[in-house]
Amino acid sequence: MEPLLLKAGDVAKLLGLGRSKVFAMLAVGELPVIRIGRSVRVPRAALEDWIAEHTQHASGRSADAGPLFMGVEDRGGVPGAGPSSLTRGVLREPMLGPRRASRQASSWASS
Repeated sequence: MEPLLLKAGDVAKLLGLGRSKVFAMLAVGELPVIRIGRSVRVPRAALEDWIAEHTQHASGRSADAGPLFMGVEDRGGVPGAGPSSLTRGVLREPMLGPRRASRQASSWASS
């Protein structure tokens, strides 16, 4: 028989999360909780209800919202294989950290 009340570690396994994340969610009241003395437990039925309430279904999106990902194909049509066609050929300056940016600016000023 399945236990009615779950420990944080059990909830973490069921949700595929770490124990620390589950404890944080319990602390802020994001997950349903029962306190018995110093013990914190999550009712199995309440957890299943919480999952159902927080599940977003694709059918909930509006019909004219369009696809979730646009222009993700590259490298022979392999999805997610590289830069999208939206950025292909667009020259971008390299992103530099503050120290490298200041060194680069000083080298430009001296040349």
